[in-house]
Amino acid sequence: MSAETETLDELVLTLRKPVEHGGMTYTQLTLKEPTAAQWNEWDGKKGVDADITAISVIAGVPSQAVAKIGARDIITASRFIARFLE
Repeated sequence: MSAETETLDELVLTLRKPVEHGGMTYTQLTLKEPTAAQWNEWDGKKGVDADITAISVIAGVPSQAVAKIGARDIITASRFIARFLE
């Protein structure tokens, strides 16, 4: 199970399964409100591609690593980010 620590401005999401990429092991994502410049990096993308890019940009994790994260954690992270864009 994942663990979450959330404030109004930040979500620390402990991944259900750690992800390895490029010699690094990722166990958590720290997400915050995106800046306009960050938002611009995934603007125009759709669906899962937009989610992967958004999470990668905000958490500072390579998109190839984010693509390996389980769907439930991706959904949790993308819903948190979406709250700032409504």
